[in-house]
Amino acid sequence: MLNIDEKALNYAKKNKGCFVVKTISASGGCLDIPVKSISVEFLKDFKGNKSYNLHEYDSVKVFIENGLILDDDIFIYHKIKLPLFGHMFSSKGISIKYI
Repeated sequence: MLNIDEKALNYAKKNKGCFVVKTISASGGCLDIPVKSISVEFLKDFKGNKSYNLHEYDSVKVFIENGLILDDDIFIYHKIKLPLFGHMFSSKGISIKYI
């Protein structure tokens, strides 16, 4: 079940956009092992494609990248607002599948 906290939900409705949950990869330094992290972005004009599964909560769309592991309870929340970077969001109940 998908839930979005009240602050993030109000922000999405006010700004008429959606959340996109995806992985970000970076090199692992001297070990040359890719390190992956989950990113939650708020976008206004994201259309989605075959690489994402569409979920919806209270008329706000959430696109989650295929291949991520989803728990029974998924939670999108407002993490912090930074002066130069703006609003930052995060998630619980979504993890990365390492091969």
